[in-house]
Amino acid sequence: MSPKTKEQFEEIRHRSKETIKQTAMELFAHRGYHSTSISKIAEEAGISKGLMYNYFASKEALLGEIIMEAVHIGQYLLNQSLEASDDPYEQLEILTNNSINWIKSNEHYWKLLTSLAFQPDVQKMMLPIMKEHETAAIQKTLPIFEKMGLERPLQELMLYSATMDGVMIQYLQIGDEYPLEDMKNMILERYKRP
Repeated sequence: MSPKTKEQFEEIRHRSKETIKQTAMELFAHRGYHSTSISKIAEEAGISKGLMYNYFASKEALLGEIIMEAVHIGQYLLNQSLEASDDPYEQLEILTNNSINWIKSNEHYWKLLTSLAFQPDVQKMMLPIMKEHETAAIQKTLPIFEKMGLERPLQELMLYSATMDGVMIQYLQIGDEYPLEDMKNMILERYKRP
């Protein structure tokens, strides 16, 4: 058997990290972040505790990477909408559609992440990181609402964000019976071109 290449080792490392993150999300969501030990995550992921520390320095670092992955998804969706068009109405439509499609196609992931996000000890740890990224997202998204010529663009952005969050949470709770397409259309109707 020939020795593994650097690329093969990187692929193994990547798959192992993904398995650890998925296992951790499942345990954090069902047992709680505080009640889940590194040992339990390693056991459920099928690796040794020592190897676990080879990938993540601590449980906090593991949580941080899980949260940052979700933040990067949000940044990617926003950047995609901004790059697709210069028209603010089209940008918002693309952002709305892509966000909803992403949630629908990764439902289990978002259910786990939502469950994790509402745990008080997780909120306390991640609040500074989330605030920093939320501020950056507002700065990138606000021009969409300003270009629409809305009277109070920042408040409209906040309303849009809160509405999208609420729609996503309700969809994740209710499932296919939730009128997701109707809600999406109502959101887009509010911000249609005059």
